[in-house]
Amino acid sequence: MQPVRSWVLLTLAIVGTASLFVLGAQPFAVGLVPPPWDKLAHALLFGALFVVFDRALHLPLAVALALPLLISAADEMHQLFLPGRSASWTDWLAGLCGVAVAAILRRRQS
Repeated sequence: MQPVRSWVLLTLAIVGTASLFVLGAQPFAVGLVPPPWDKLAHALLFGALFVVFDRALHLPLAVALALPLLISAADEMHQLFLPGRSASWTDWLAGLCGVAVAAILRRRQS
């Protein structure tokens, strides 16, 4: 079994993750998505990231779940150092909810 199922999806996941950090550091990102919609944005983004990584790679479920959650945590830590941005456990929890829902839906399809 090859570790990579789809190089296209893996590239999309990597570029999407890099974009999260690069674009998130730009001044226009401050207040881009107002509350409470920011929680929905986190859930959708990290749920989608789970699906893309899960389809791109042959990973054990625990790793496939942990990967977007670690990226979400790194994003929140990154925001501690950005002017006008703040880290939030609730943002990370919203991402966790999105990953959980995406994982349930994805595994039901399998």
